Formats: sequence, structure tokens, C-alpha cells
Amino acid sequence: MAIAAMFAVACSKDDDNKKDDPKPDPKPVDEYTGPVEGTSEWSVVGTLLESNWGSGAHGDYVCAESDGVFVLKNVKLVATDEFKFRQNKAWDNAYKGVFASLGAAFDVDNEPGGDNIKPGLDGIYDLYLNVASAQAAIVAKDGAAPSWKPAGPQPSGAITIDGDFSDWAALDPTKISETYGDEDATHPVLEMAVVYADANYVYVYFEYDAESIEHEPDVEHVPFHIYINTDGDATTGGFGDQWADACIDFLLEGFIYPDGAEIGSYDPGACSWSGEVNGSGWKWAELAGEGFCEGAGVEGKYEIAINRSVVAATGFPIADTFSIGFDIQQGWNSVGILPNEAPSEENPAGLGMTLEVVTDK
Repeated sequence: MAIAAMFAVACSKDDDNKKDDPKPDPKPVDEYTGPVEGTSEWSVVGTLLESNWGSGAHGDYVCAESDGVFVLKNVKLVATDEFKFRQNKAWDNAYKGVFASLGAAFDVDNEPGGDNIKPGLDGIYDLYLNVASAQAAIVAKDGAAPSWKPAGPQPSGAITIDGDFSDWAALDPTKISETYGDEDATHPVLEMAVVYADANYVYVYFEYDAESIEHEPDVEHVPFHIYINTDGDATTGGFGDQWADACIDFLLEGFIYPDGAEIGSYDPGACSWSGEVNGSGWKWAELAGEGFCEGAGVEGKYEIAINRSVVAATGFPIADTFSIGFDIQQGWNSVGILPNEAPSEENPAGLGMTLEVVTDK
């Protein structure tokens, strides 16, 4: 009995000692410090956090940029949040779309109307925008970036850019715009051009006098320019050197013979008009971006697809109604311009008006 009592007392003391041992501190909860912002021209705006559609205490949350993809990391969302991506904190180029699933890319567009992005999620996430592929994604915090569809023109069912021009004949003739060169024009090498525009692409087919064009490896690559009045407004833009309306605000500059030897794809750079409104002179500011176009052709005939979403990413979205002009050069001097006119007493320079195009929607 005594031994049992002693054992009971000893156990009791051990239990008391255990009760007196300090408990470990609970694991600290990380304090939320807000989104990780960058310095790009793209931002996220909506009901999230302190944005209040740009008028809240914080306004826009600015995305970082890497290889043409824009991301805002560490964003706390609640299920009722909705938002858009917008450029330069303005509404003239804002992307929205229908969220699909966490971690997966979904299509977005910058067309007027439509719903905001409504993910219906609670938690902390990373928000991605790929303007070149016109996609966005919502990814778990610090998760892997999504897989994007290829950038650049993709077959849309209208025209396939392959140098086989038979699909142009299937277009509704009431939905195309066309221009034919005047044989007495000062720069007559471009003979005709046809333009068709849908919601995603602007397609161009043109013919030129191949016998008047010389090309040579590493010497003459045959520059070809596409000049666009993207907003369709004759009171903006310029470049009255080649068209009477002098309203071009966006330029694509590339080559029909990229290596100087053979006809190849059209992969131009882009510029914006930097001169006086409705002015003249070669006054252009280079724009960042790539993947604007795809082209293919044979001697004397060529077709191009212009990716509207990639152009829009430069800050120059192409309006539903716009106008366009073209030139082809030798030694960086224009030898063919469309539209054109024959010189006359009233129009000694033979300047035509840019070609109006209405998008087929």
C-alpha cells in the first residue's frame, strides 16, 4: 500500500509539472502587404481592394511586365470582386472576359460592352494579361504561369495566309474595300489592293509590277509600308506627303523580301505619327511590340494579315471604321503608292485619299 501510494504521488507530481510547461507560441500569420506592383502601362482596376474603379484610395494597381506578359501578383480577392485590365489608366483600351478556371488562360477582348472579369474567388492570387494572345489568367499565389495560345495571326476562317489567293474570291464583295492605281500616277508600281477586316484581323491583298522591283541579298529587301488611320478621324494623325487627308497615326514598316533573295513573311515594326496634326514629313516615333503581321506571296502578288489585338496593345486600337494606305519602295524611295491619282492642275502631286474600310461584324 505504501509503495502504491508513493507511486501515485510521483505520478501526480509529473502531471503537475506537465501542466506547468509553457505551450509553444502559435504560428504567426503573415500580414497582407498588398499587390506587388510594377511600372508597365497596364494596370488592374475594379472593385478589388482600394481600387473602386480607379477612384478609390489606391486607384489602379500597376502590373509588372516580363516578355510581353503583364502580371499583378499577391492580389487579395473576395468572391464579389470584378475587374478589368486597362492601358495607361484609361478606358479606350480595356480588356475584359469570362473567367474559366483557376490557372487556365481565358480569352479577353477590348470591344465595347460585355461583362467585367468576375472570378468568384476568395483568397490571394496572381493576375496575368497576355495582350498578344488576347488572354488573361488567374493563378494561385506564386503558382506557375499559364500556357498561352500562340501569338500572331491565327486562322479565323476568312483568309489563310499561305500565298494561295483563291480564298479571297469567296469573300462577300459588299464587305471588302478595294483601290486600283491610276496608270498615269507619279508612283504607279502598286497596281491594286483589296482590304477585308473582321473583328480580329485586317487582311490585305495587293498586286505590284514585279518587273519594276529589284531585290538583292543584304542590299535591297523591298520595303513595304502600311499606313493606318486607326481611329477613323480625319482631324488626327498626319503624313500629307502621300495622301490628301493626312490623317495617318500608325505605321507598319517591313519587307517583302526579308533576306533580299526570296519573298518571305511580312514581320514589320511599328511607329506612331509624331509630327503636327495633318502635317507632313517623315516624323514617326518607334513603338514596342512584335507579331503584328503575317504575310505570304509570289512575284507580283502578296497577302497580309494584321493582328488587331497586337496593334491595340501599342495604344492604337483599330476602330470599326478606319482608313488605310500603302507604299512599296526601292532604295527607301516610294515607287508605288495606293490609293493614288494622276497629277492634275488642281492636284499636281497626284495625292489620293486613304481607303476607307468598314469592319465586317
